[in-house]
Amino acid sequence: MPAEEPDSKLLRSAVALLSRRDFSRVELRRRLLRRPGPGVTAADVDRVLDQVQAEGLLSEDRFTEEFIRARAARFGPVRLRHELLRRGVDPQRIEAALSTHQGDELASAQALWHKRFESPATDPKERARQARFLAARGFSHDVIRRVLASV
Repeated sequence: MPAEEPDSKLLRSAVALLSRRDFSRVELRRRLLRRPGPGVTAADVDRVLDQVQAEGLLSEDRFTEEFIRARAARFGPVRLRHELLRRGVDPQRIEAALSTHQGDELASAQALWHKRFESPATDPKERARQARFLAARGFSHDVIRRVLASV
């Protein structure tokens, strides 16, 4: 039985990974390069990525939009931007996608605050704790200040 071509094995792996969830190109490239296989080079992986991208199976825009949509209720734009940059998404693409969700930041922060805390802060220590909670979720200082002032 002849040995299988590295590209066909990589292509099957890429399609299998993309069938489970969307990936950024950088993220999928890292995954495919970690897979053991004799004779698999970075050029082979890049060829396969170009192929799945041309077929529409790999889309940076779709990945970015889905990532933000799925996490926008729990995290602010600072955190979302950081996570997407860590996954290798282009900064301009991130800013374009975040601009469509920017109006939701205050509402998301307020909803998250109401879900987590029962009452407004009664002392500076509690106020700082609530502010740290929202900051850790990636909300801007202006939004945190507005949320804590409105409750």
